[in-house]
Amino acid sequence: MSEASRALAVIIPTLNAEAGLAATLSALPFTAQRIVVDGGSGDGTVDVARAAAA
Repeated sequence: MSEASRALAVIIPTLNAEAGLAATLSALPFTAQRIVVDGGSGDGTVDVARAAAA
C-alpha cells in the first residue's frame, strides 16, 4: 500500500468549542489533513483553529 493511499483526513464540526479544540487537534498528529468546520461560534473557536494551522 502506498503512502498516499494511507493518508487520513479528519473533519471536525465545531460550535463554541474553544475550550477543547486545541486538545482535540493535538490528539490527531497522525492525520494528513484536519478540517475544522465552524458553525458560527461566538467564542474563540476560529482563533484556535487558525493558530493550529499556523
